[in-house]
Amino acid sequence: MKTTKMKNRMMLFSTVLLGMAMATSACSGSNSSSGTNGSQVKQENGEKETKGEKKVLKVAFFQGGFGDAWFKELKSGFEASHENVTVELEGDPGIMEKMGPRFESGANLPDVAFLTNTHWQMWAAQGYLADLTDLYEGQDSDGVTIKESLNEAAQKYALYQDKAYNIPWSDGVLGMAYNKGMFEENGWEVPKTWQEFADLAEKIQAKGIAPIVYPGKVASYWDFVVKPMFVQAGGFDYLNEILNIDNPDVMGNQAKLAALQQFEAIFKNNWTLKGSEALNHTEAQMEFVNGKAAMIPNGNWLESEMKASTPEGFRMAMMPVPAVEGAKEANVYFSMVGDITVVPAKAKEQELAKQFIAFASSKEMNRKFTELTGNFRPFNYSLEGVQVSEFTQSVMDIMSNNKPFTFNSNNPMFTKMTLYPSGDAYGNIVFGSKTAQQQFDDDLAFAKDKWDAYKKEVGME
Repeated sequence: MKTTKMKNRMMLFSTVLLGMAMATSACSGSNSSSGTNGSQVKQENGEKETKGEKKVLKVAFFQGGFGDAWFKELKSGFEASHENVTVELEGDPGIMEKMGPRFESGANLPDVAFLTNTHWQMWAAQGYLADLTDLYEGQDSDGVTIKESLNEAAQKYALYQDKAYNIPWSDGVLGMAYNKGMFEENGWEVPKTWQEFADLAEKIQAKGIAPIVYPGKVASYWDFVVKPMFVQAGGFDYLNEILNIDNPDVMGNQAKLAALQQFEAIFKNNWTLKGSEALNHTEAQMEFVNGKAAMIPNGNWLESEMKASTPEGFRMAMMPVPAVEGAKEANVYFSMVGDITVVPAKAKEQELAKQFIAFASSKEMNRKFTELTGNFRPFNYSLEGVQVSEFTQSVMDIMSNNKPFTFNSNNPMFTKMTLYPSGDAYGNIVFGSKTAQQQFDDDLAFAKDKWDAYKKEVGME
C-alpha cells in the first residue's frame, strides 16, 4: 500500500542512479548503444537500432519467488531499442543445479544468467565467468557507473581478486515473517527479544496455534534466523572474523554457541508446527498462509511467491529477528544480497550481454522490479511514487531502521570451512543427534584438525 511516510523511510534508497547508458527509449528516453559487430549505434529521439546482423541473446534466470514478469519487461524493453536482437528467456526453478555442469561442459550456455546465491567465486577461479570489470567501472554517457549505483554490500560482493565477475541483482530481508492479522486480532506485540518471544509463544500455543512453521526439507531457511543471532551476539567484529577466517580458533567464539543454543531452545520448547520437518518450502508457506502457524523463517519474496495461494484478507509482514540475550548488535538485518548476474566466459554474445545487464540496472528497470515483484534491487534508487503492499512496506521499514549484514565472503577458507564444518548443525539439533554444545565443540575440533590440509587445498600455503 502507499503510505505518506514512504519518502522519509526510503532515504536509504536515495536516488543516485542517474540512468544507465543502455536504458531504452521505452523506459527512460535516454540514449542506448547496440552490440552490432562491436560498433555502437547512438539512439536519439526514440529511434530503434536498425543496423547490424540479427542476433539472439539467451537469458537464463532462476524462476522462483520473483516470478518472470520483470524478465519479460526486460525482454520487451531491450528488443524495442535493438531491432535486430531477439531475447530468448529461459526461466527455470532448477537452474542452479544445471548451471554448474553447463559451465564445465561449455554446452548450452546462456549469454546472461540471473542466478541465486552460490559459491560463484569457484566458477571465477576456474575461468568459467567473463570479467565484467569494464561494465562495473566504466562510465556511461552520463558519467555514472554500476559500481557507483550499487549499495556498499553489493559493491563488495561483485569482486573476486579485485575484478568484477558478477553484478548482484536482488536485495531485501531474510528473517521471520508473521501473520499480522492474527497478531492484531489477539493483541500480540512483535517480540524484540527472545525472552519476549518465549512469552509470546506461550500465548500463541494457548490458542491452539503453533508459533513457527518451517520447511524441514530446506534446512537452509533456518539461516535466516540463526545468522542474525550470530551477528547480534558477536557484533560486526565477530562477523568479520568469520568471513575472513585466518585461524581455526574463530570457530570457538562464544557468540556462535549463543546463537546455536537459542536455536536449540526453539525445539526444546516445541515452538514449531508438528510435521514441519517433512515439509518443503512451498508446503510450509501454505501452512503459514492457512493460519496453522503464526510465524515462518522466510525472505521478502514470500508475498509474491504465495500470491496465488494466499486466502483473501490474509495479512503478513516481516519482523526483525528477536535479539539474543546480551546482544552487541540488537538492531541488525540479514541482507539477501548474494543473487548474481553473470556472463559465461564462453558465451557467444558477451558484449550484447553486458549491454543487457546495464539496461537491467537502469533506474527505471530497478523501480519496475520493485513494482512488479514487491522486492528490491541492490542499487540506490528512489521508490517515491511506487505503490507497495503492507508486506513490502514492513520490509522497507526493517531496511530503513536496522544495520544490514551479509555472510558473503571471497575467502576460500570460509567457503571451505563454512559455519558448520563438522556437519549439518540444523538437522543435528532438530533431530537431537547433537546438542548445540556438541555441535559447537565438534565444529571447532574439525576446523583445527583440517586447517592445514584445507589451506593447501585452496592454495593458501
